[in-house]
Amino acid sequence: MTASESTPARPDVALDPPLFSGGQGDLQFTYLHQVHDLSHDCIKIVSPDGALLSMNRNGQQAMQVDDFATCQGADWLGFWQGEAREPMLAAFERARAGHGAHFSGFCPTMKGEPRWWDVTIAPLNGPAGDGTPGPLVVISRDITGEHQAREQLRLLNATLHDEVQRQTEALRRERQTLLQTNEELENIAYSMSHDLLTPVRHMLSFARLARTADADKRERYLGIIERSAEHLSGMIEGVLRFSRAGRHAPQVQIVNLAAILRDLQVELTAEHPVTWDVAELPTVNGDAAQLKQVLRSLCHNALKFTRDRPDARVQVRAEQREGHWHVTVTDNGVGFDPAYAHKLYRLFQRLHHQTEYPGAGADLATVRRIIDRHGGQVYASGVTGEGATFGFTLPTDPVHAPT
Repeated sequence: MTASESTPARPDVALDPPLFSGGQGDLQFTYLHQVHDLSHDCIKIVSPDGALLSMNRNGQQAMQVDDFATCQGADWLGFWQGEAREPMLAAFERARAGHGAHFSGFCPTMKGEPRWWDVTIAPLNGPAGDGTPGPLVVISRDITGEHQAREQLRLLNATLHDEVQRQTEALRRERQTLLQTNEELENIAYSMSHDLLTPVRHMLSFARLARTADADKRERYLGIIERSAEHLSGMIEGVLRFSRAGRHAPQVQIVNLAAILRDLQVELTAEHPVTWDVAELPTVNGDAAQLKQVLRSLCHNALKFTRDRPDARVQVRAEQREGHWHVTVTDNGVGFDPAYAHKLYRLFQRLHHQTEYPGAGADLATVRRIIDRHGGQVYASGVTGEGATFGFTLPTDPVHAPT
């Protein structure tokens, strides 16, 4: 029979005679037994050395004791293990010294089911005449429901905290994206009103001149118009690439930068012979197509500014530090004045004249936009006549794309 089905015999509670007096002893004993058995708490009597002497009926049911005789005399102190053992021993020693004590902790039932208890221990009769400790009464209240509710509340609070952190981070990224977008829109508006109008003015001016010019001048004017139109077309295409780079969130996947660079070396070296010095490159999290565009732009930039060098060299390196990969592309080309490094990643900002090194001035701005949306940063350093280094960072953790 189980504890819930059986009616265990009334436990033999060891009570010293001084607790009762006169003819009322039996009545008091019966009364205490009734209270003892009717209580919903688990009430036990233990000896000064921790031996289990008695347990009330409801306590036996709570502890899933089928037959109290099997655990009578057992070491009650041994029931408590783990984090609960130390506070239990401290409370037990205090009760042995004649004072009430209290602790809470985990102790499974006799059948191994988890239970949490709120326990009060007190001396039953006080010490004997010789000062030795007497029996102790132990009242254990089952607080499993309350403990589980507190634990659920703690987990809920932790989940809410994590969600608040996640939403806060998402809002921070969204705000950063909006700030970057506003800056980019301002740059585009400025470029539209200045940079894009310059080739248009050239075309209009030389078209007017060509109407009244002789054949030789007309041909030269038409050449200028043609080059201006090509330049304008390149700038418009650059704006479109720049716009596309920020239109869609990165399609995050595992990207092998070394494999991408090997393909680019074959593609770019066919245009500009160069000596490559490539170290081991990492596998990162990001958008493969966009990161290939980044490496292509930086390597093409390095080749463009080393084209007049007989010993043109391009060095590609990667280093991991402080939770980011740092990837750099270094060349031995014409370099630039470091005072103007902050302009390099802006739309249509150029440090060399169009006739010297053609280009729309949009590639590096697009690189910056892609890397921003991957959670990284761009940077550049250089010395005039001695080459330049262009680099970017990527977080080692997966990218959280802006929403």
